[in-house]
Amino acid sequence: MALDAVVEDILATSKGKVAQINTEAEQEAARILSEARERAAGIKSRKEVEAKHDVEALTRREISSANLELKRSELNVHKELLESVRTKMMEALAKLPKDQNEALIKKLVEPYNLKDMKAFSNKRDEAFVSSLAPNYGGNLDILGGVVIESKDGSLRYDLTYETLARDVFNNNVKEVSKLLFG
Repeated sequence: MALDAVVEDILATSKGKVAQINTEAEQEAARILSEARERAAGIKSRKEVEAKHDVEALTRREISSANLELKRSELNVHKELLESVRTKMMEALAKLPKDQNEALIKKLVEPYNLKDMKAFSNKRDEAFVSSLAPNYGGNLDILGGVVIESKDGSLRYDLTYETLARDVFNNNVKEVSKLLFG
């Protein structure tokens, strides 16, 4: 029976060691699993932060792009409105009543000695301009106003309504824009 006691003793010791090894293995597995969960949570957290930053960056780009497109559309509308104002101004100049037209032309040529120069106008103003300038040079395809030129052609003053209106409009486009668009 001594052999049975030895076998039982070995079995009991083995069962204890197996239980201890199982306990240690379970603890090690739990530790590894816990570390893996922590790493996974860290990775998940980093990925969530990265995804949040990516979404925020994409949102900022989309908003910026939308604002740019809105600004571009707004500028196109402003441009169209300014062009409409310029067109109406040119139409008003073309329809000036005769007395206002002649007074304006007279005021335009006042600083110049027309005796030593040639003057050009549109067909409508030919009689009036030739009465002011003894050297009438002929007709031009213009809305109104005059072109004055020295006899030798070295000096030329463009006092046409188109040129004057363009210069006034270009020089005052900011003020016009402020009046129209605030």
